[in-house]
Parts: sequence; C-alpha cells; structure tokens
Amino acid sequence: MVRRPAVGTGPAAVPRRFSLRIHRSPHPSNFVIVPNALAQNRAMSYTARGLLVDLLSRPGDWRETCRQMADSSPQGRKALAAALDELRVWGYYRVEVVRLPSGQVRSEAHVFDRPQTGLLPGATAPGSGEPECGDRGVLPKDLVKVPSLPREEEQPLAAAAPAQDEGGPEEPAREQTPRPRRTAPERSKDLDAESLAAVNALLRVVRPERRLPLGAAEAAALAPLVREWMERGASQDELRQALLTGLPEVVHSPVAVLRSRLERKKPAERPVVPQKRLEECEQCRDPLPEPGLCAGCRGAGRADGAEDRVDQVTARGIAKVRAAMASSRR
Repeated sequence: MVRRPAVGTGPAAVPRRFSLRIHRSPHPSNFVIVPNALAQNRAMSYTARGLLVDLLSRPGDWRETCRQMADSSPQGRKALAAALDELRVWGYYRVEVVRLPSGQVRSEAHVFDRPQTGLLPGATAPGSGEPECGDRGVLPKDLVKVPSLPREEEQPLAAAAPAQDEGGPEEPAREQTPRPRRTAPERSKDLDAESLAAVNALLRVVRPERRLPLGAAEAAALAPLVREWMERGASQDELRQALLTGLPEVVHSPVAVLRSRLERKKPAERPVVPQKRLEECEQCRDPLPEPGLCAGCRGAGRADGAEDRVDQVTARGIAKVRAAMASSRR
C-alpha cells in the first residue's frame, strides 16, 4: 500500500489516504520479463527505463536505428539519444565494432537486462594474482624437440669385469649416440629450388588470413601439392582464390584444410600444343613459317630487276640521242 498526502484542492484533489491496487492478467505469449532491479530503479529516468523495456521486448535479431525509433515515437531524436547514453552509462546498452571475415567493419548494438561491467554475457573476468612463468612443455611453432639421451644404467659387477676366453679379452663395445629424427625439412637447404618457390608462394597466399597460421615445416609438407599446381600453370591469384574463399568461422586444423583444398581443387592438366617446325629461307637461311624466300630476299630481287630495267631504258635513250645527232650533222 502506498500513501502520500493530498495534493491541491477541489474535487480532483488526491485524498490523504488512498490505496494503489495492481491488476495483472495472465499472458500465455507475447510478454517480456523485466527484473525488479531495473523496473524499480528510480535513479534512472522513466524515458530510459521505458526505452529499455521496449528494446528487451524485441526479437534477438531486431534491427532499428535511433532515427527510426524517433520517427515512430512522440519523443524526438535528442530525447532518445540521451536515453541511450544513459543506458550506456548504466551498462544496459553497448555498441561493439566487429570486423567480418571479408575485412568489412560494422557496428553491433547489444542490449542487456542486467547491467554489464565491461564484459559480454558468458565471459568471466580474470582473477587477480601474481604473474607466473615457467616451462609448460610447449614448444614454439616450427621447432622439433630433440629427444634426451637414455640414462646410463649401472652395470652389475659380473658384467663389469672383461670376459677371458680362448680368443683373449673382448673389445669394449662402442657407444652409439641416438640421432634425433627429422619430421620435416625445416631449412631452406633441404629443399630444391622448385620446392622452395612453392613454399614461398603458399606462405605469401595464407599470410593475410589469420585463421590459417602456417609454419615453415607445415608449408614444406604441403610443397609437393603446391608444385603440382604451379606445374599445371596455376597463378598465385588462382591459388589464393582456391584456398581462402569460403573458409569456416573457426579453423581447427589449417594444414588439413589446406591439404584438402589443394587436392580437391587441383586444376586440370593443360594440353601441350606441339610447335610447328619452321622452314628456312632459300638464300639467307632465316627461319620461315613456309618454304620460300623471306621478305628481305624478295625485296632485294625486285630491286635488282628494277635496276636492270633502268639500265636498259638508259641505253636505248643514249642510242636514240646519238642517232639524232649524227643525222643532223649530215
């Protein structure tokens, strides 16, 4: 029961003693649950609480901007913007900047029914304590752990004395130091030029993608498949398109994903076009697509014929001039 003194005078005045009765109806669907700590928080404005209740009643994938909310409300954009700022201060509203796998950046708004202190729902804040460091038995990437030598077991006294037989004392056995096994070629000197080029091409392709952390040893293991791509004429852009397009959100095994795509999306072998044998020029022996004379030799022959014709015309003209001069003298 809520009581307050009478306010004002006249018939519309509130009596000194009155009771406030709450009437609730059952709601089988289309209702929202709001904690009392939110609904009864008089330190927050009624506008902020009402806006938060409106947002909590929407579906989880609801999309609406402050401008759209103001267009459908009697309050203006400034009032709604101030209410959102108030909810942000109390921890009920937050805007996160998310980078998509495609590289684009977008903003995502989060609405909570309980105030958040800086962490998303489900995340736990790290506890306080002193920093610890030590050898956890985890090796850095692309390193191979060298096995330790076995301990020298104490030999029994009977075996310590050299055995004497007819052949004389036995020679002591030579100790053999076990060599560490090599799992993959990790150095550039262990790879030939073509494999090294394949490793470098693969590392250049996957370096921008953070979901595919790849080391030198893992790239060397995938080098034979990349060499087949390069031998079949695939370019680096085609390799990038095949390996990076359509990746899942979480990649548990980058090597397995790359190996599967290199095997399944391997390009077909390009047919080898036989080269036509070239012919030679009959005079200068230059290569020609068809037998005969080249352009230079054909031009030289035409020039020689033209000079011969000029000489013949000149000789006839000289003969005519001499004949005319002889007849005039007579």
